[in-house]
Order: sequence, then C-alpha cells, then structure tokens
Amino acid sequence: MHRPATLWLMVLAVLCLALPAMAAESAAGKWRATIETPRGTNEIVMEFKGTDEEFQGTWTGPRGSEELADVKFEAGMLSFKRHLSFQGNEVTIEYECTLEGDTMNGKMITPRGEREFTAKRSG
Repeated sequence: MHRPATLWLMVLAVLCLALPAMAAESAAGKWRATIETPRGTNEIVMEFKGTDEEFQGTWTGPRGSEELADVKFEAGMLSFKRHLSFQGNEVTIEYECTLEGDTMNGKMITPRGEREFTAKRSG
C-alpha cells in the first residue's frame, strides 16, 4: 500500500537533483544586446555554455570575438568579466546580470561608471 508514496518520493528526489542542472541551462545559449558606449552604439552577441561547476562564455562585437573571464551563474545571477587593452592600458569591465525567461537585464561596471543594458535570447 505504500508503493505510491514511495514512487512520489523517488520522483521528487529526481526533480530536486535536476534543478541545479536546469538552472545552469537557463543562462546557456546566445544573447543579443545593443549597448551604448561613449564611442557609440554597439551590437553584441554573448554566448554561454556549461554546467554549475564550469560555465564559459564568449563576447562578439565590433572589435571581434573574445573569451569571457570568471563566468558564474548562481541563483539566477550571471556575472562575468572582460579584460581589454586600450592604447597600452589594461581595463577590466565587470558585468552583473539577472535572467527573466528570455530577457537578460545587465549592468556594466567600468572605471568610468555603470551602464545598464538588456539582452534577448536568440538561440
């Protein structure tokens, strides 16, 4: 008589184990954004893939493609860094983003201040 309860407990346990993997997959994919900078408007594509333990990303924009650093996706928050070089000066730009379905609301943190942006999932 206790078999249906045991079955439901097993199903619940499997779902609980699958939740972390599902969370990591929610940031995976291609994201397109238009970002305003002091030098004008840039169309960019970010692509993320991986698991909770190891998440990776690339950034493609007017200056080409590059690997992102310190990519993390935890509790619905995506963060990463870009290391850039301008005329011999090294600059790190940090990004903090929240995901709501197929929309990413982000903040760029630069040495000159913060800028907000929105990206949409494109694949």
